[in-house]
Amino acid sequence: MGLTKAGFIALLLVIAFAAVVVCLRLLPRYSGTGLGQVAVRAGLLLGGQVLLLLALLALINSDLQFYSSWDDLFGADSGTVRISDQAPVAQPPPAAPRVRSSHDALTRRLPAGEGRLRVLRLRGSRSGIVTRTYVYLPPQYTQDRSQRFPVVLFLGSPRDVIRRRRLPELAAREIAAGRLRPVVIVIAPTGHGCVDAPGGEQGETFLSEDLPTAVDAAYRVGTAPGSWSVAGPGLRGPAGYCAALLAMRHSDRFGSAVFAAPSLTPPPGRLYGGSRSIRDEYDPRWRLRYRPPPPISVGVIADDGFSAGVRPPMRAEPLPATATQDLPAILRWLGTHLTPGNRP
Repeated sequence: MGLTKAGFIALLLVIAFAAVVVCLRLLPRYSGTGLGQVAVRAGLLLGGQVLLLLALLALINSDLQFYSSWDDLFGADSGTVRISDQAPVAQPPPAAPRVRSSHDALTRRLPAGEGRLRVLRLRGSRSGIVTRTYVYLPPQYTQDRSQRFPVVLFLGSPRDVIRRRRLPELAAREIAAGRLRPVVIVIAPTGHGCVDAPGGEQGETFLSEDLPTAVDAAYRVGTAPGSWSVAGPGLRGPAGYCAALLAMRHSDRFGSAVFAAPSLTPPPGRLYGGSRSIRDEYDPRWRLRYRPPPPISVGVIADDGFSAGVRPPMRAEPLPATATQDLPAILRWLGTHLTPGNRP
């Protein structure tokens, strides 16, 4: 049973509730002062609290997507690495990802004139990852049905980005004020990471191929080079690392990115199958030194010298550490580096 599946969460909640009921019923029977009865009371209380804590942690993990599977939680890795000098054999393209656009608790109705928010339920045909992403459509999306729109892929917890940081409302205000061109914003969690682990989860494939393909199929978005950008402004966590990695490894899709320099350390663990060379390829700083620079523009928050190592055609602009909390400024920066959407 999956770690983030609704059935697993419901089962934990039922078990925790049952444990509390059992604890309340049995405690009066062991109210004595003997060592045995004290031990039973302690066991009942401890067991009930542990089960309640597990249920709470599972709920939080399901929302914020810290761990997407049991292997992810325990660091298991059943895959092996195979390196071949032979040229790859061309394979037919896989079927399009399974996509369902609808509503859920986060996609509340926005105020009139501020656009629409949709949930995109996606099963990646290449990665096999099943998840939900959220899509903000600006008011202009329904006003001009002949227009395609550039895309900002915003990485992070959808609940945090939508409810606490209120990104859709902020974007709507910037667009209405003329400070941001109309853009489609895709809000995606990073619980599956952004590394294609040998024999494990294919997080990079999901974010770089499955998700863009699904958005292309479901919405009128730009297809020209540079019409997608990616943002992960947090000083900690995987969002900034993934934003940098996607832009540097997939410049054919992402023409610009905003990320924080302190977040650029590759994730630890067995993701790389014990291969130092694979880990290096997933290290943005290593790629900056030893790989040809991609034709992208990056905004580097809390720059620690990363920008100084950038070579043309790659371009970098240091951004202040306060930019992590200034989402309108991040959107405006990305908007100036996006290629306008083209006509269908």
